[in-house]
Amino acid sequence: MTRFEVDMSDESGTTVTQAAAANGVAPGAYVAALVEANLPRHLFLTGAQDCIDTFGEVFAQRFGPSRADHQAA
Repeated sequence: MTRFEVDMSDESGTTVTQAAAANGVAPGAYVAALVEANLPRHLFLTGAQDCIDTFGEVFAQRFGPSRADHQAA
């Protein structure tokens, strides 16, 4: 298992502590669950942004609305 130490604002720390208590888990377990639940989405969005950054202009030129034969929906 990998362990991270995270610094956050006092307000965020209080929120995490309260949310963890409301869910009956330790704050560290609560934060770990949040990261595990959101990491796949984050990785997908990061990869999608990289794809857009790399191929977006070419894609827009090929399929974009500026093509002469394009018809609006």
